[in-house]
Amino acid sequence: MIVRLRWLLPCLFAITVALPHFCFSQANPAQANPAQGLSNGSSDSGGNRIFESVFKELTQMIPGKIQPGSQLDASLKEVAKLFSNRKLKEAQNALEELESADSSMPPTKLLLAAMAYAVGDSNSGKRLLEAAAISNGDYPDVYFSFARLALGQNRITDADALADKALLAIQSSDGVFTSEQIDHFKRRYYDAKYQVAKGRGKMDDAKAAVAQLAAIAPQEPQTLVARAEVAFEANEMDNALGFLREAEQQQTGNSFRPAEVTLASWLQSKGKIAEAGDFLKRAASERKGDAQIQFALAQWLINQEDFPATLSAIKALEEIKGDTNASRELRGKVAFAQGAYAIAENHFKRLASDNPSNFDYANLYALSLAHSPAKEKQDLAVNLARQVAQARSSSVSAVSSLAYVLMKTDQLDAAKAILGKVAKQPNLNAEVTFILCYMLSETGQAEQAKPILEKIIESKGLFLFRTEAKKLLKMSLQSSGGLPSPNR
Repeated sequence: MIVRLRWLLPCLFAITVALPHFCFSQANPAQANPAQGLSNGSSDSGGNRIFESVFKELTQMIPGKIQPGSQLDASLKEVAKLFSNRKLKEAQNALEELESADSSMPPTKLLLAAMAYAVGDSNSGKRLLEAAAISNGDYPDVYFSFARLALGQNRITDADALADKALLAIQSSDGVFTSEQIDHFKRRYYDAKYQVAKGRGKMDDAKAAVAQLAAIAPQEPQTLVARAEVAFEANEMDNALGFLREAEQQQTGNSFRPAEVTLASWLQSKGKIAEAGDFLKRAASERKGDAQIQFALAQWLINQEDFPATLSAIKALEEIKGDTNASRELRGKVAFAQGAYAIAENHFKRLASDNPSNFDYANLYALSLAHSPAKEKQDLAVNLARQVAQARSSSVSAVSSLAYVLMKTDQLDAAKAILGKVAKQPNLNAEVTFILCYMLSETGQAEQAKPILEKIIESKGLFLFRTEAKKLLKMSLQSSGGLPSPNR
């Protein structure tokens, strides 16, 4: 749905609004790892998540099965611990010792690159991967790692070519690699081919690649998830769920989502929102003690703006995990969306205080404070919003939030200067568009705002400003005697 608005502020420019995307609300609720945010905000829990991600990445890069309790298992856990604690040189030294003691170990630079990507440090990951390509260009996993990056950037043809280059390195190795290494490379190859076929929509080729994966590593979580995806595409839901549950059983910790949450996310990716919700509701009823499922349900419910049910789901989550970042954020968003700004302020104040480096929490706290009549809270709102906008100067959402706070604190000219630039950006979402409409109303151009408000009020998903947008539209209609907009 595309809406165009022409607005003089003071010059003429156009706004294009793409309504299905929202800046302050959660993304697709089941696609993010539901384990995130389920801690109480302590650094220990965050460190555990990083450790799990790093250790999982290491184990996927090592040929052969790593036996729990083995010396290799202990060594890799120590490396993951060192890396997670930012002891990078010590982690590198430990890997180099493992590589020198065991010729079947992957190159150290490649493993360092994998760990960097696992913690979201793509710059270091890219640098280390390039270094691995220079020093270990004959090691097939180097090309598989580049193929994985290409797939993440939707460069499917490049990924396909890189996988074939890795295969050529395997075929021309002349007995250099052990049978265990060969099986590992085959798994990586067919996994890449599966992802390529899936990306191209060639499900017959995808099924063939998955069949090869199942023959090589039938109980590997990646294989089981791939088989589940193939079953899902064939509308075989029971089989898909069965494979996902098998994959879930192979994992430890919170690094793997519950099967039901994964399947719900796939349903949503197909636009089957109601089916995903029904599925999560059943799962939450059957697995009452699973915090990740309760969290995923709460996220789905808040995105439908079913606030009473959302609060019930949050309560169920809190009965399992207690008061967490996730539950506080959800409660704060419910309060803000319903216009209970003082309650939202309390939730976001605690989140911002407990998580000082989280700009999203600071932004939500500023937006809530802006509604307070107290001068000191308004000043704090402006200061917080400025800090967020400076830290995220390229974010339309962040700078628009600052403009909103400035308007709420009677600094209209400063807000105008910001929004004059924002309005030139393409594909603005519902919340940013509301802020622009609010500016129109504040500058005597409410008539121009009406058709845009009518559209964003009808938008789907969580729209934090919907209550305020309705009030603003009502005021606009009252000022025009209830007459419809001329273009309707």
